[in-house]
Amino acid sequence: MQSNLASKREYNFERFEQTQQAPKIERLPRREKLPHPAKILSVALIMLAVVFASLYGRVQIAELGAQINEKTAYLEELTSEKVRMEAELDGKMSLSAVEQIATEELGMVKPDSSQVTYLRYQTRNVIETPEKSRTLVDIIADFFAGLGIDF
Repeated sequence: MQSNLASKREYNFERFEQTQQAPKIERLPRREKLPHPAKILSVALIMLAVVFASLYGRVQIAELGAQINEKTAYLEELTSEKVRMEAELDGKMSLSAVEQIATEELGMVKPDSSQVTYLRYQTRNVIETPEKSRTLVDIIADFFAGLGIDF
C-alpha cells in the first residue's frame, strides 16, 4: 500500500517545463546624470555664505573679547585708585593728622592747665510748675469741700 501511495505522491514536473527560453533582457549602461549648473552655483554660493558668516561671527567674538579685556583692565585700575583714595582719606581723617594740620598750618596750640576752667552746675531733679490762678469754680469747689461735700 505504501508503494501505491508513493507512486501517487511522485509527480512528474516534466510536463510543465517550457521548451522555449525566455528572451534575454539586456541592461543598458547607466547614463550619468550631471547636475544642472544653476544647482552647482547655488550650492557653492550657499556654502560660501555659510563660511563668510562663520568667519564674521568669529571676528565679532574676537573684537568683543578684546573690548571686555580692555574694560576689565580699566575696572581694575579704577578699583585700585579707589582703594588708594580711601586709604588717603583715612590717613587725613586720623586724629594725629588733624592735630598736625591744626598746629602747623593754623598755628593752634594745646591749652595749658591755667587756661582750663571747670564749671560745676547742679540742678535739682524736681519739676516746678507755676501756680495757676484760681477760678470761681475752684473757689466754690473748695467751699463745698470744706463743708464735707464732694463732687
